[in-house]
Amino acid sequence: MTTELEVGLYIFMLAGFLGYHIITRVPPLLHTPLMSATNAIAAISLVGSLVVAGSDYSHVPNGWVCTLLGFVAVTCSSTNAFGGFLITDRMLRMFKTAEERARGTRRPVELQAFALVAAVVAAVAGILYTTRPAGMAMGEYLHEHVAAEALRYCYILSAGMFVLGLKGLASPKRARAGMSLAAFGMFVAVVGTLFHPHIVTYRWIGLGFAIGAVVGGTMGLRIPMTAVPQRTALSHSLGALAACLVGVSEYFRYQGALDRVTLTALDFEVVVGGLTFTGSLIAAAKLQELLRGRPITYRGQNVLSLGLLSVIVASGVYLVVTQAATAFFYVMVGLALVFGLLLVIPIGAADMPVVIALLNSYGGLADAAMGFVLMNKIQIITGSLDGTSGFLLALFGAFGRVSEEAVAAAAEAKGSVRSIAPEETAVLFETARNIVVVPGYGMAVAQAQHAVAELGNILKERGVDVKYAIHPVAGRMPGHMNVLLAEANVPYEQLHEMEAINPYFPEADIALVVGANDVTNPAAKSNRSSPLYGMPILEVDRAKSIIVLKRSLRPGFAGVDNDLYYNERCMMLFGDAKDSITKLISEMKSLL
Repeated sequence: MTTELEVGLYIFMLAGFLGYHIITRVPPLLHTPLMSATNAIAAISLVGSLVVAGSDYSHVPNGWVCTLLGFVAVTCSSTNAFGGFLITDRMLRMFKTAEERARGTRRPVELQAFALVAAVVAAVAGILYTTRPAGMAMGEYLHEHVAAEALRYCYILSAGMFVLGLKGLASPKRARAGMSLAAFGMFVAVVGTLFHPHIVTYRWIGLGFAIGAVVGGTMGLRIPMTAVPQRTALSHSLGALAACLVGVSEYFRYQGALDRVTLTALDFEVVVGGLTFTGSLIAAAKLQELLRGRPITYRGQNVLSLGLLSVIVASGVYLVVTQAATAFFYVMVGLALVFGLLLVIPIGAADMPVVIALLNSYGGLADAAMGFVLMNKIQIITGSLDGTSGFLLALFGAFGRVSEEAVAAAAEAKGSVRSIAPEETAVLFETARNIVVVPGYGMAVAQAQHAVAELGNILKERGVDVKYAIHPVAGRMPGHMNVLLAEANVPYEQLHEMEAINPYFPEADIALVVGANDVTNPAAKSNRSSPLYGMPILEVDRAKSIIVLKRSLRPGFAGVDNDLYYNERCMMLFGDAKDSITKLISEMKSLL
């Protein structure tokens, strides 16, 4: 006979296979919304958190600890869910074709979704009320006759909605509808969980929901698009913390007296959840530039990391073998938190987009492990879907490490750079017929996306062919530049991915680089000693003329000097990107 564990493993593998095929069909244009969407779906840890927060612990010594951990987990997960779906919808609303922008139409997706939710809730409530036996209280009827079936069918329905929601991201036209469906799937899963027979009180659940709605809603509605990577990293940390806390609560509740399979899943859940929590906080700090972008390294770091990991693994094995309450569990959790710090600190800032994707996978795996601990199928499915982004980084080593002396020596050997003024740039633009705009994080910092879009519109009105070249990791996470340009009303058909635009650069009269540093550095192709060597770049050095908008010659996020600036066809327009483009627009208008 097939056991529940075997069924869970089958579900995990099939969901992972399905998730891989769905996610690989999402175009690079929508990679940032995809990351945000999977982040929001990873808030399925909420269903496990609800059970922990609402269960009865009167028979457990100091059972209030379990309730407290569950309450915090509900707060973290609901913050992730509310904030994730709201900011994903904000991003998707901005992706329109030129025709759609000209019409100025917008489908009232939110109103449709709200009407659908209200109709479904009303229909279900009506059916339950009419089928209730006479004289039986509604609460008693729900728990004794409805709860089990409602829970089962709600989870099946929500799993299908999550899959269809992610599939909708294969096209900008269907993406918003897909995400509305996924958000409704989360609602259905939560409603179904409220029927769980182990939930006996809703006091802490309601409070956690209220706090999460306020915090997550504020983040989702008010955070600027330039800060989406930081918010995504913080969401990783909240979801992972929720998974870790639920695991700690379950261990405390049963004092380690669990079967070995469950203990193995629980150990994995708290370790991966703990290291993802602290690792995501470090990633957010680097993205916010609270920590320096260059790798933070020290002597013996790999030995320390390996030693720490060995102790964590040994503690986990000991816990599974003994199946008893021991302080080694809490030592293991503490070491996992430390390991998360050590995992991300040595990684260079240029790799942060990949780190975010990796942490997203870790968070999904922690959710799936929680599903195995609680034997909750919907968590196994969604955790597997979220974890299919893959592991793209090694656990150890200083990616992007660069020597200060090497940078200085290289810069001295390359010679001087040429600068250009806005009025000279305007004259060059008057003679150009083909221009490629290359946006980078400097555009985001300067909030220059609207000025860039205005410049592009002016050039197009004068018959210039304007294209936007998008590197997959320009900015601080995959697809970040697509979101910012969409916010500035640039039609998404004018955005060209790296593979499509690179062959076009030799035909471009001007490549206008707006703050993009590492993703345009020719050293990635020619200098084997460069930490960027081997990274695919936008080949702007092949354009007939290159104009770079930058505040100074300081290295970019990776701390590596850019060889492009010393190219004989390259000219530097120094200053704030928004101010420089505004002056450039004024100069161009004066030439009419």
